[in-house]
Amino acid sequence: MIKIDIPGNTEVILKNIVFDMNGTLSEDGIIRDGVKILLNELSKIVEIYIITSDTFGTAESMVKDINAKLFIISGENSADKKKEIVYKLGYPETAIVGNGYNDHEMLKQGVIGIGIMGVEGLAVKALLHCDVIVPRIEDALNLFLNSKRIIATLRN
Repeated sequence: MIKIDIPGNTEVILKNIVFDMNGTLSEDGIIRDGVKILLNELSKIVEIYIITSDTFGTAESMVKDINAKLFIISGENSADKKKEIVYKLGYPETAIVGNGYNDHEMLKQGVIGIGIMGVEGLAVKALLHCDVIVPRIEDALNLFLNSKRIIATLRN
């Protein structure tokens, strides 16, 4: 659990962090080793969930060394499917990290939404529901590992 008391804003208690995979955790379906290390470090204090449509077919092999629960979704309406997973996890205690159009609904649901402006870009629809935008996934992971950075960004 991560407790974040944001002055002039709100107190957040995070039990879960949900990550989109492609364009967020991975580039062209590959999760870098340094990202895996940070995810495993973060998994010591919160539950980690990875949701993907598995565009590159690499999700299971990339996640096998990460202490996380993997959801592979298929078909149409992936934004609604992602939102439903977040809702079931308990959105008031769940942060979301994503970059794609189909992440916008779950970013809207999460208590904190972080957008990744990586090599795939950040869909405008997703951007509109983010509290914080960072250039790389490592930056997002380090926000949670050093939550005073979140306080500095979101305080009123």
